[in-house]
Amino acid sequence: MESDYQIVLKGMSDEIASIVSEAVAKTIHNIELANENLDLRRIERIIICTDFAGELQNLSASTASGNPITHTSEEYATAVAKVLLLPKNGDFEIVPVINANIIAILGLGDQEKDSDAIDYVTHLLHHELCHVHDDNKKIDAYRDDMLRTSYVGKDMFIRPLAEVSWSEYVANRLSSQSATTTAIELMTSSFIDALDRTKVLVDAEIKAYRHHADLERLLVFFQRHGEFLVKTASYVLGYVDGLQKPLETLSPIASKRISGSYFEETWQGLHVSLNDMYKEYPGNWKDLTVYDELTAVLETYYDNMGLVLSTTADNQAYLNVPFR
Repeated sequence: MESDYQIVLKGMSDEIASIVSEAVAKTIHNIELANENLDLRRIERIIICTDFAGELQNLSASTASGNPITHTSEEYATAVAKVLLLPKNGDFEIVPVINANIIAILGLGDQEKDSDAIDYVTHLLHHELCHVHDDNKKIDAYRDDMLRTSYVGKDMFIRPLAEVSWSEYVANRLSSQSATTTAIELMTSSFIDALDRTKVLVDAEIKAYRHHADLERLLVFFQRHGEFLVKTASYVLGYVDGLQKPLETLSPIASKRISGSYFEETWQGLHVSLNDMYKEYPGNWKDLTVYDELTAVLETYYDNMGLVLSTTADNQAYLNVPFR
């Protein structure tokens, strides 16, 4: 369905803003034409800005909690767009926020010389619009839960990761037909790098924890590195299932790295649980129990990495770091 929204541009001259706005609107229209079931309801504005991090900070006050909106900002990965879900009159407004420095090539690039880059950015935009589609389907399925649910105990760590894992998986699966060779290579390379470094980093931090005894520091470290690995794996699995090509075809190197590795059990569990969720999506989704199978996989992942989470009788999170 075609949507009615305003493109809000920030940090650009009027002339550049006009060109970029027209190009983005045209690209979205073409994506909608090629994906007639794409659900873009609840978008009233798309924000394209030169100060991406600053814009997210400004919008933080509009969230239900008022907490800062975070985005990936690492030496090995930096987010260029984020779809925000903002409460509005008992429902939600969905607001895509996009880094103008990335999206501008749609209007300012040379259609011949920059064709590969334009196709790549078009896929990135398609991916973000699939986040909008997924948010709409989740709101339809369990809006009240989304408005009132506050996780307690171990769920504070595992459930949000399950939601992110599903979100990136389904956005890549639904947008996979526009994926370029570059997009697939970049994502599989990111996954390989994360696979190679994460266990080493986490083991070193657990060793350091034996001296500093700061559980919060350990958890924050794991959320930064251990959860990034799950997120990149979910992206890749979205391509695997969306394109219906095994990992051995998309990335023989990644396939070889996983085989026999510390992450193999989690990879297989993610694949089964995410695909099971998709089989029921969206018509048979009713409440947050749709995440239960995926949540169990991620709890085991925490355990396998050396962090055993549980919930106390008074609904507090408890972390055990056993000697192994």
